[in-house]
Amino acid sequence: MKKHRVALVCDFFYPRLGGVEMHIWSLAQELVKLGHKIIIITHAYPNGPCKTTRAGVRYLPGPIKVYYCPIKVMVDCDIFPTLSIDLPLF
Repeated sequence: MKKHRVALVCDFFYPRLGGVEMHIWSLAQELVKLGHKIIIITHAYPNGPCKTTRAGVRYLPGPIKVYYCPIKVMVDCDIFPTLSIDLPLF
């Protein structure tokens, strides 16, 4: 089987916990077991509603590399594209 390099991009990831976060984590773990190289790209978690600071590059078991990008957080640890997708189209 051909091995791939996969980037999972998500607005929600560790240290925040929930369904989407656990799904991304589980998917990444299973892809690593199949021999693929995985990175996860999410926004940095500044001090504030998430009550923790995550920025830069972190390595999680697997090995899974997580990029916490310095993207402006709007509300409840959501970035602007996530909020704008909920706006009506008309």
